[in-house]
Amino acid sequence: MKISEIMKQIEEFAPLGLALSWDNSGLQIGDLNSEVENVYITLDVTSTAVQKALENGCQLILSHHPLIFQQLKNITNPLYLEIIKNNLSLISLHTNLDVAEKSVNHSLAQKLGLEVLGSLSSETGATNYIIVVYCPLEEAEKIMHSAWNAGAGKIGNYYNCANKQESEGYYKASENAKPYKDSGIEGHIAETCLQFCCESFHLNDVLAAIRQNHPYETPLIYHYEVANPNPAYGLGLICKYNAEINLQDLAILVKERLNCPQVKLWTASFDLHKNINRIAICGGSGSSLISAAQKTADVLITGDISYHGFLESKIPLIDAGHFYTEYPALQLLADFVNKLQLHPFIMPQNEHLYTQHLLII
Repeated sequence: MKISEIMKQIEEFAPLGLALSWDNSGLQIGDLNSEVENVYITLDVTSTAVQKALENGCQLILSHHPLIFQQLKNITNPLYLEIIKNNLSLISLHTNLDVAEKSVNHSLAQKLGLEVLGSLSSETGATNYIIVVYCPLEEAEKIMHSAWNAGAGKIGNYYNCANKQESEGYYKASENAKPYKDSGIEGHIAETCLQFCCESFHLNDVLAAIRQNHPYETPLIYHYEVANPNPAYGLGLICKYNAEINLQDLAILVKERLNCPQVKLWTASFDLHKNINRIAICGGSGSSLISAAQKTADVLITGDISYHGFLESKIPLIDAGHFYTEYPALQLLADFVNKLQLHPFIMPQNEHLYTQHLLII
């Protein structure tokens, strides 16, 4: 399979348009025409990851953390050169995978045995739009399906959503115009008004599909931004554990399930033996979600919590570390690669640079 086809499949799996503005997800190194059979999956792109990819006969490294964040003025970094010299390609799926419909956090929830209730935050890199188009009654179904096929009409767990209203259009054509079905220089026609919701990363494709299938010489199509987020996407999750569990046992469960050497537990004066009901999670660095978690959850499980983050939190916090809360997502990436009928190789937890050189003394 070519890299170009893999990138198309990524747009269905974790659209790059979901990535936050500061991020750099996508194809980082490589040729879109390169062929791929074997894929090496890692959290971080390191020299060890490159060597393991070569040992396993991989043509592509698929990472969560991007290797390239800032604009490059030159390419002298030995790691970049190692990838290029060995004709490897590199794709990174970072914050787009954090907020996707099946995300880093869904993998974390599955690893911890939690049931997902919904998103913790609606934050994504995408903007939502409403598209409005007027067309003849008899063309409505064709245009509606073309918009859906291009990516419009998804709301949460629902697909092919639209609003359809009968209307009547009036016009007066100039001498150079070509009215629909030669309907005359001046007149009116029975129309349908169609409305669709659409994310920004599908907007151009949807507008192009509508124009391509619309019979009018100059169709009336407009779109406007809306504040309502799509509930299918978001940063962090609200979950529950389908059995009674107290704060202390939850912290122990996190440590054991994620195979991490330690967890930090901020009790916020909460009784260690009191049962926990709603559990917020965010793989990686989730300090920015403490405020949101305080409104909807009894505890937040994440990583990278600062000294002041602990002190200021009004709910208990379980910090299992950035690496350990994101590592389960590598299986999500492997499942994606398997669906492409390619061969994934996951970098073992104990071979990542972080676990090899960080000592807990």
